[in-house]
Amino acid sequence: MILSDSNLLKFYTTVLDKKMLQVDDKVIADIARGFAIPPQPSLLIKLQQLMANKEPDINELAQVISQDVAISATVLKTVNSPIYGLSRSISDIHMAARYIGSEGILLLVTNCLLRKSFQQSDSSITLEEFWHNANNIANTSVLIGNSLTQNVSKDRLFTLGLFHDCGIPVMASKYADYSQTYEHALKTPSETLTAIEESVYQVNHATLGYYVASSWRLPKDICQLILCHHDREFLSTSSNQSQRFYFAILKMAENIVHRHKYFRDAADWPYISDSVLAILDMADEDYQDLLEDSAEQQI
Repeated sequence: MILSDSNLLKFYTTVLDKKMLQVDDKVIADIARGFAIPPQPSLLIKLQQLMANKEPDINELAQVISQDVAISATVLKTVNSPIYGLSRSISDIHMAARYIGSEGILLLVTNCLLRKSFQQSDSSITLEEFWHNANNIANTSVLIGNSLTQNVSKDRLFTLGLFHDCGIPVMASKYADYSQTYEHALKTPSETLTAIEESVYQVNHATLGYYVASSWRLPKDICQLILCHHDREFLSTSSNQSQRFYFAILKMAENIVHRHKYFRDAADWPYISDSVLAILDMADEDYQDLLEDSAEQQI
């Protein structure tokens, strides 16, 4: 692993005190030398430059996106999916951008581009299966959000659900035995996946996912949740109510998808289930209803 001791120490010190979670370009470049961190495409850089304006022009954003036919088609497919519950189909990128707003369209494009940036030829896991699972978690996160009385962002829920594990393809592109380590973790629920990864590789997918999300300039709150999503103490130690809420939705979605796939709870669920239900103000009967309703969404 080609990582400088000083930069690893700098990052882990930052993570442990959780006061200031930022990754500078030097640290990202250092990580990239040891891991296949996908670079930002020029399209995303252009959009982020436009978003940096005091008042981003939604039509300008749409015009830039429309120049990439494949990305435009994927964005429209997502906007017209049941996630957004539109009464009529949208066939124009400009209409889609106006409907979901500048942040929503930027997140959707980022989702499309980041997913495309990982290549199966470089991976020791089956990426199609990985993204199917991630997509199920993203859709289930939105389903849970729609069932709640509190106002939540569908775009952020979908992005968090899709990319909370984006460090896994990075791990799989470097370590030929990663799939065995992952399977071992599935059979060892008493330990978190990140703890098992640390013991084998001295780094974990949540840390790398945080680097990827930060280098692609995803919203800072999403980056922090990616970093902490296997922390079984997060709900009792975090003072950020919004992050606790999104964390709870993500972990419930993870468990629902895991139950449908493996017919048992995910490793983290027994340790956090009571807190998750309490934060979402949800009875166990409501959770069971969601578990049943979500079966149709699994792909």
